[in-house]
Amino acid sequence: MKAMIPMFVGLATLSLATLTHADSADNKPKLLREVKTLVTLGDSITQGGGAPGGYVWRMQRYLDALYPNSIKIVNAGISGHKSTDMSDRFKRDVLDNKPDLVTISVGVNDVWHGFYDNHPDGDGPRGVDIETYRQKVTGMVEAALAQGSRVVMLSTTVIHEDLDNKENAKARAYNKVLQEIASAHKCPFVNLFKAFEKPIRAYRAVSGNASDLLTTDGVHLNPAGNELMAHTILRGFGISEKSLESVKDAAKR
Repeated sequence: MKAMIPMFVGLATLSLATLTHADSADNKPKLLREVKTLVTLGDSITQGGGAPGGYVWRMQRYLDALYPNSIKIVNAGISGHKSTDMSDRFKRDVLDNKPDLVTISVGVNDVWHGFYDNHPDGDGPRGVDIETYRQKVTGMVEAALAQGSRVVMLSTTVIHEDLDNKENAKARAYNKVLQEIASAHKCPFVNLFKAFEKPIRAYRAVSGNASDLLTTDGVHLNPAGNELMAHTILRGFGISEKSLESVKDAAKR
């Protein structure tokens, strides 16, 4: 059954072709023009994404292959962090790096931790309520824009691969908030949840619930999940499918 994973991930990748306008590998898409420093803000998925094979590591290699010596990624992911934590360190870890572009990946822990300690409805004290979440994320976006940085908002990925569980129902509401913030501030919104949902549903339709497709534990990403996340973000930047495919082998080295 694991041999089917590349097929499902491939289907999800191809489905992203309509998300953005294509640019050739010789020309940066508009969003990336004059970008020299990209800061990726996030939690453990982002922190771990900097290790070999992680999504941040993969993004750097794709960018290096397409635009040599052009864009440097600074990884600002810290495990366990929520919107409240990221807001507290936003100046130090993001703005002080003087980024031209910032990706904000926040929400998994805000939702997930609310289910800790026997809180089956996700209303536990270790989570972050949705209005505080809205306030903290809005503040970070506005601070970045005020400094002249471009911002790309990333939705959460899944919280366990049971897509109909309470965690993912709540994550969808938080992702709606992210989309509203992005729209209000005219920032691109990359729907990672949707990109993950399609192949997971297809996989589970034939495999049942026996194993996870894109994660190691329902949340943290396996190689296929990291590739899909990197690919989806890069497409969200406006890089064409053709351009990514042209450097795929080089990006793996």
